[in-house]
Amino acid sequence: MHIWGIDFSQLFDFAAQLGYWGAAAALFIEGLTIPFPGGTFLLFYGFLASQGKTSLLLAISSASLGYTIACTFPYWLGRVGGRPVLLHYGRYIGFSQKRFEETEQWFSKFGVPIVAFGRLLFFRNYVSYFAGLNQMAPQRFYFYTWLGVTPWVIYMVVLGYVLGSNWRYALTLVDRYSWVGALLIVAMIGMVYWIHQVGIGRRFFNWFAERWSRKNEKQ
Repeated sequence: MHIWGIDFSQLFDFAAQLGYWGAAAALFIEGLTIPFPGGTFLLFYGFLASQGKTSLLLAISSASLGYTIACTFPYWLGRVGGRPVLLHYGRYIGFSQKRFEETEQWFSKFGVPIVAFGRLLFFRNYVSYFAGLNQMAPQRFYFYTWLGVTPWVIYMVVLGYVLGSNWRYALTLVDRYSWVGALLIVAMIGMVYWIHQVGIGRRFFNWFAERWSRKNEKQ
């Protein structure tokens, strides 16, 4: 199978032999912001699950974990190196100054929701650098990174599972209908930002905590 003009057939065979480590490794490479078709490997692992060769749940879990761990590198590079390092070395990974400024504006406006959902838009994996650049707390960064990448991993693996031996055709479907996913993601960002602004989540948590404490007092 050729992707970007490169034959990945042997790599897919090797990934199958690695099992869940292969799923984690594929997303680990992508999490480092290295150009790599991680989504294609997720489809492949969904296909393996449909054949009973892997567990759907474990494939999803290992891939999400591999990606989240890999984001440590770009996060700390942005946190320690700051803006000068990102502007100087960004061009080597396709991160132009224009894209840098666009991402910076979006991050300053939306903050945490961008870390969670911006990876699925045109910000892609570069969000990790900006989370570090803006001194986002590590525990929050890892949580929102995992929260943002897991739905995409589930979507791709399940799609490969449903299509079975036709999983290769999913690449065409994803390209053709990617705008639908983009619209849904924008809607999700808007919803999360609105909830964050009006404080609904905080009020709900306080209400739930109060109800729970009253229940324990009665007992």
